[in-house]
Amino acid sequence: MTNKTSGRKFIVGCGLVGVALATILMSEETRGGASTPARQAATQASPTTSRSPQPQALPPSSSRLSGAQQALHGLTQIRQQQCQSGNHLACQVLPQMPSYGLKLTQLDGACQSGDHNACGDFDKLSGQISTAYSESATVMQAGEAGMAQMNAWRAQMNSNAAASMANLRAQGAASQAAQEARQESYDTTNRNWKAGQDSLDRNHGRAVDGVYEGTTMDGAGVQARVPYGSTGYTDGNGNVLAVPKGGRAPDGWQEMKETYKAPR
Repeated sequence: MTNKTSGRKFIVGCGLVGVALATILMSEETRGGASTPARQAATQASPTTSRSPQPQALPPSSSRLSGAQQALHGLTQIRQQQCQSGNHLACQVLPQMPSYGLKLTQLDGACQSGDHNACGDFDKLSGQISTAYSESATVMQAGEAGMAQMNAWRAQMNSNAAASMANLRAQGAASQAAQEARQESYDTTNRNWKAGQDSLDRNHGRAVDGVYEGTTMDGAGVQARVPYGSTGYTDGNGNVLAVPKGGRAPDGWQEMKETYKAPR
């Protein structure tokens, strides 16, 4: 009986000791003790939540910064063109462009040094610059396309006007040439008619001169018939003098011209 009682006391005592050890281990873990193997294993197995997450790998600084600087350079050129075209807002923004380039360089350096806020600010500023450059380039290209279309239309209109003017000039030249040809034809007809009339007059005059045996002559508004072989002279007052050929006329008298040649 005594042995059974002693055995139960030993078991109960061992149980109490086990409970006490378990309580000590729990208290050690609660206080953050690191000497317990279970605590060390738990620490190694699961990462502590109080630490910051590790940053993701960033691309090389030179490529990131170079792309942003190129976009800023392109945007600056566009703003310069817009300013020269009379865009006052673009003129106001231009002086700020160098500060953006300096800001990009500073943020990139801080980001590479481990400042994650600087990385976010760099990406934000770089994205704003890239967006502004893309949108401005699209607007400029659309404007250039419109200007090219306007220039093409203007060139076509000028070409059409030049062709129309050349056509009008050609028509005018052709009309002038036709008019001159008609006028020449009329003149030729008139000359032929006049030559025929002169021929009739000469024939009639020769017949008359043959009857009167003289030559009809004109001079200074006077017409007279002089004997064959003579030349008529007039003083301009209606007086006529017949001088044999080879003779000398009085000073101041005008020689008269034959109107009708004497018949042979």
